[in-house]
Amino acid sequence: MTKIKCGLEIHGYVNVENKTKLFCNCSIDENAKPNTNICPICTAMPGSKPMLANKEAVDKIIAIALMLGCKVNKKMLFQRKHYSWPDLPAGYQKTISGSYSNPVGVNGKFLGIKIADVHLEEDPARWDPVTGEVDYNRSGTPLVEIVTEPDFESTNQLRDWLKSLLTTLNYIKAINKNAGVKADTNVSIEPNFNRVEVKNVNSFSNIVKAAEYEILRQEESLKEGKKIEQETRAFDEKNNKTVFMRSKEQAADYMFIPEPDLPVIKIDDKYIERIRKTLPEKPDEKIKRLTREYKIKKEDAFVLCSDIVLSELFEKVTKKVSAEIAARWLRFELLRVLNYHKKELEEVKLDEKNLIELLLLVENKKITEPTAKKLIEKLVEKPFDVKKYVKQEKLESISDTDELEQICKDVIKNNQKVVDDYKNGRKEALNYLVGQVMRTTKGKASPKELNELFKKLID
Repeated sequence: MTKIKCGLEIHGYVNVENKTKLFCNCSIDENAKPNTNICPICTAMPGSKPMLANKEAVDKIIAIALMLGCKVNKKMLFQRKHYSWPDLPAGYQKTISGSYSNPVGVNGKFLGIKIADVHLEEDPARWDPVTGEVDYNRSGTPLVEIVTEPDFESTNQLRDWLKSLLTTLNYIKAINKNAGVKADTNVSIEPNFNRVEVKNVNSFSNIVKAAEYEILRQEESLKEGKKIEQETRAFDEKNNKTVFMRSKEQAADYMFIPEPDLPVIKIDDKYIERIRKTLPEKPDEKIKRLTREYKIKKEDAFVLCSDIVLSELFEKVTKKVSAEIAARWLRFELLRVLNYHKKELEEVKLDEKNLIELLLLVENKKITEPTAKKLIEKLVEKPFDVKKYVKQEKLESISDTDELEQICKDVIKNNQKVVDDYKNGRKEALNYLVGQVMRTTKGKASPKELNELFKKLID
């Protein structure tokens, strides 16, 4: 197997609740009409000067660095990164990166992958190369860049790591999920490990596809006796391949200089510690703890911990309900309903007390699972008193064995052909009989119990 080295430069939009840009008070709104949320600062009009950096964006970037195990620098210096492109009104980008910078976070490690640096920068405008039009609404939006060392040794490792990274960033609401994530993917293979950068890959799935293609392309080139050149390529999403863009730039090509219009941002240990105390338990740590403390399956813990709100709901519910039932119903049934409605858990008004009531009824076999599934669908729509509703609608499960047995006998009597099919080896015929009882009882009987009862009566 070919030995590979792969590293990432991941870009995401910092999720600031004040919804303002990095160096001005213009609003951030992805749905705004073109060039409506702009001012002289974010369009780089002559004589305009940037405001001090958005404090919330700085705090979020420090939180990201801490979640990724980085050392946080106490002095942050914005620099001008020069390049000529239609989407960059000033001719340079303001960024805490470059030849002489102190990134926000350095020397981190996340799930075995070393983090070289985490820094903050502004986004350029949106340029349409077909029409030539430029929309400056996005110009000046705060961006986080996470730069890894080339520690990935397989695309499977890359895929799993990216999923965990996104989950971790979502725990602290660090990035705007709706705005998407981009990455520059650096890929090299043995023997020379000459780095090829695939620029601006626009989704996690495409990041993996670009890396997979680039590994194959470089392997084929070496077989043909060609040398792998250090270069920059683009990912052709339609054809799932990378295409040549240009020779690789060096840092000197950007002519980094300190930004003269912005002071150095100085922070102290107390400030860093204050932010650290607001951070939640990391997802990978939470998975281990839930598996250990609640004795649930690792795959259940993994799904529950994919959303911090879901994992917190699980721990609240387990104060009253068994962990096994809570894990199963939250992982499968609650997520089933949320996925059907295309909703996040935090978007619905689910009352944990009502959910606990429902799961206690399931645990104590007061209602059947089919009934509970219908009730959880209603709970996601709006809260209500579950116990009261079950009593009013007479949804309690039928626990009287004699009553159930009589209903089963009636079904057998009225469906003799199906019974004969079952006796002749068509075991699935039993499902029809169970379905008839479920219809008669309006779902108030246990399918498992009915299966056993029918077998007993027929045999």
